[in-house]
Amino acid sequence: MRVLVISAHESFRLAVQTACMRFDGAIISLRLADTVGQGMELAHQIEAETVFIDLTRSVEAGLIAIGQLAEVRSRLVAASIDKLTPDVLQRAVRAGAQELLAQPVAEEEVHQILRKALRHQGVDHGREERAGRLVVTFSSKGGVGKTTLTCNLAHVLAQSLGDHRVAIVDANTQAPNIASMLDLRPERWLSDAVAEYRRIDGEMLRGFMTAHPGGMDVLAHSADNPLEVDFQEDQLSKILLVSKGTYDFTMVDTFPILSSLNLALLDLADQVLLVTEAVVPAIRSARYNLQILRQAGYGPNRITVVVNRYTRFRGNVPPDLVAEALDWPVDVVLGYDVHATIAANAGRTLMDAFPDQRLADEIRLLAGRLTGEVPATPWTPSLIERMTRFVRGV
Repeated sequence: MRVLVISAHESFRLAVQTACMRFDGAIISLRLADTVGQGMELAHQIEAETVFIDLTRSVEAGLIAIGQLAEVRSRLVAASIDKLTPDVLQRAVRAGAQELLAQPVAEEEVHQILRKALRHQGVDHGREERAGRLVVTFSSKGGVGKTTLTCNLAHVLAQSLGDHRVAIVDANTQAPNIASMLDLRPERWLSDAVAEYRRIDGEMLRGFMTAHPGGMDVLAHSADNPLEVDFQEDQLSKILLVSKGTYDFTMVDTFPILSSLNLALLDLADQVLLVTEAVVPAIRSARYNLQILRQAGYGPNRITVVVNRYTRFRGNVPPDLVAEALDWPVDVVLGYDVHATIAANAGRTLMDAFPDQRLADEIRLLAGRLTGEVPATPWTPSLIERMTRFVRGV
């Protein structure tokens, strides 16, 4: 099915693109046009069967275009606008729009329209591609172990799912560490993918990846080749959406700051791993992050709080008190293990160098939560931990 998007708004285009990626590449062919004039010409050239048109820039020109597009009776026309008033809705329907979308457009809404269009065209869409999951590890405090956790989780997922089905994207644009931590020497980098972001697809993205012996594909970022000041949020967003449509899981490492770029990445994430430690500075940082994210509409279903490098020495903050301080449930507690540091210094993951360690088992359980194999329940202290705290009077 030939699909055309007529819009200059990147968020609208990305929503349609990521919905299209959920289908087999042989089923849907997608083209883009910035203006109504370009779109009408392209619709005629490719004989577009489904058209998504954005009315935000010019309602009147868009309505005229809808009328002309709808003259092809087999074509489905979906209109969208930032303010969908009753008047615009009525006029768009009269012009010939069969579907109407309010902005911001949800990917699932676009997906349902595409399914309807495929049924209308008599196309078998039973072979939908797997809907990949995007997992972002984040903390606004550096040094809490999120990069190490990203690499080890990706390795576990690759062991479970198979080679070339899990990707790591190093979105730490200021202090990238993925390549060195995994002892990789990439020939292509994130900056290469950014340079081609407008036309990048799954096949091209795989060409920018570096294969890791553990089965992961890594899109590394080079500290020697920094992204310039013209780097924009939509560029990395497009790359991550393509990765989501290409891999079962995409693990994303981030720079430790609550910037507009990181907020854009968090918006794309299916799951956010907010990593902290059981020490006061890290807890204060995590509490601030959660306050901001709660105001942005994030809930416990999208944010998994991970207390990393936990030890039970006297004076350390117990996880249940961390949860109380955060006003947010602690979902996962990962113990401190010097073997994780030894492995990282050797350019290896813990799962590779020391797979029998208790921490390796804890990371496997976290990976199971992400795949749905392990129920997602908040952390609770064990009987021994409760008794120890009672004796100590904590």
